Amino acid sequence: MGMKTMILLSAIPGSGKSTWAKRFQAKHPNTHIISSDELRLELYGAVNNFQHEKEIWDTFVKRLNELSTQDDVFAIADATNLKNIHRAFYARSTPNFDRHILLIFKVDPELCKKQNKMRDGDRVVPDYAMERLIAEYQEPNDEVKSLYDKIIYIHEDQLYGDNPEDIDL
Repeated sequence: MGMKTMILLSAIPGSGKSTWAKRFQAKHPNTHIISSDELRLELYGAVNNFQHEKEIWDTFVKRLNELSTQDDVFAIADATNLKNIHRAFYARSTPNFDRHILLIFKVDPELCKKQNKMRDGDRVVPDYAMERLIAEYQEPNDEVKSLYDKIIYIHEDQLYGDNPEDIDL
């Protein structure tokens, strides 16, 4: 019987979360990505449609929990998850995983802003929202630390090597 691992990504837009997740998925069989942006696109036709957030986040948790019924699975939760209240919520809401890993991308906000502007049209986060999200970031508190088996910081120099997805989980 294999290990069931939930990886919660945490960082501002433009930090490389989704790119990292896709590279990890390409190298690790039975990896599934649950992305809030992709759910908005799938369910409502646009990644920037924020009119149905309760349903988006309910579906996000539901799909994570569906993945926890598989053996030997990596479930990547791809959203900003900048606040400790959200990090704690996702750990508590997914009890059937054997491991919970919090992956925090520590990338210079100015670089994130530049990378954000290079995204496809509707994926660009407005400047005012970027500033708000940068201000929302919290370092993990004791409660969050107690809920995750491992907290890993990914720094920008690690993102641009040959294998940024090869980290010690």
